[in-house]
Amino acid sequence: MPLIPQVFPETLYFNVTVDGNGFPYALSAKMQHGLNGARSFTCTVAGKEGLEACRLGAIVEVNWGRGNLTNLTDDKTFIGIIKDVKPRANTSTFTAMDYTTFLAESQYVYYKAEDYIGIDLYYAAARACDYKGIDITRLVSGSGILITGNMDLFGWKTRKEFIDECFNEMKVLVNDSRHPTNTIRQWQYAIRDGKIMDFFLPDPDNTINNPSVTLSEENGNILDETLVSQIDTTRLINAITVASKDDETIYVQIEDANSQDKYGVIGKYMDYPSTDKSELENVAYKALNRFKEPTVSYTISLTNQDNLDLGEMIKIDVPSLPKGVIKTVIGYEVNFGDAITTRYQVGIPKVSFKEYIDLLKEPTNR
Repeated sequence: MPLIPQVFPETLYFNVTVDGNGFPYALSAKMQHGLNGARSFTCTVAGKEGLEACRLGAIVEVNWGRGNLTNLTDDKTFIGIIKDVKPRANTSTFTAMDYTTFLAESQYVYYKAEDYIGIDLYYAAARACDYKGIDITRLVSGSGILITGNMDLFGWKTRKEFIDECFNEMKVLVNDSRHPTNTIRQWQYAIRDGKIMDFFLPDPDNTINNPSVTLSEENGNILDETLVSQIDTTRLINAITVASKDDETIYVQIEDANSQDKYGVIGKYMDYPSTDKSELENVAYKALNRFKEPTVSYTISLTNQDNLDLGEMIKIDVPSLPKGVIKTVIGYEVNFGDAITTRYQVGIPKVSFKEYIDLLKEPTNR
């Protein structure tokens, strides 16, 4: 068994302010974040004075990180607004949400097709994010996917509803030498630091990836018992019938025997707008190849590793897995107490069957 190097963590640094004032009443706290949603910060507060400082609508800023006694640095910053307060006799709690919450609770906007058709989805979503102090200065790259009239973007929506519809369309079907066949890359968004909105396009299946960190016993940053796998078979398909939408007597049926031996027979029917049997067969093979295996994600507790963020890639190399796998951080929970402990959820969920078929109907260079 390989030796695990001894780790000497640096000094932990954790500071909270409420409405710009120091907040020495925090006993413990928890921060949670997931893709396309707001970060939440839930804090346990001591005493009456602490509770009185926690008014609804107050601005909370949290800074934390690692350093040494002469060089403390903030690795992370949370800025949010208190949305919930729970008073109790001795200790109380409040929950603050980052500025993504303003997008979810915004005044409704009437989005007109004529104002958006032909615009890059990326820039349309960025425009909607420019609201209530959210910093959009990083949103400059574009996606290359233009808005069309048949996208479900228009009408009365909150800003977040419009943004979510844009990101539902921001999928890229990739077939090149660096990716498995029919790889789908999905744009995501989040405020990962302060008030700064980020749009990012994870690429964990790229064969030339450089993960942010490799988790292994050799590196001393993971224990095998803290790795919990989650297997989702709800989207698994291993027997498929594809019929012509115009003539249902024209169809193809294919199955995957290996997948059926492992998971049982799980069939799916779909219609497709073509009467060309070879085209129907091609669609069936692509769909079966995409969905014949379950979606696997992991929850990981790490030692002295609390600076990873959404969209970053992690390589997991532990004896319980047949080989090292690279996954993307899709959520995390940080607990602040006598120490800082972090649990990461990694692994991008597969798109739905309908979303995938819709992609197949579009040009593959979307």
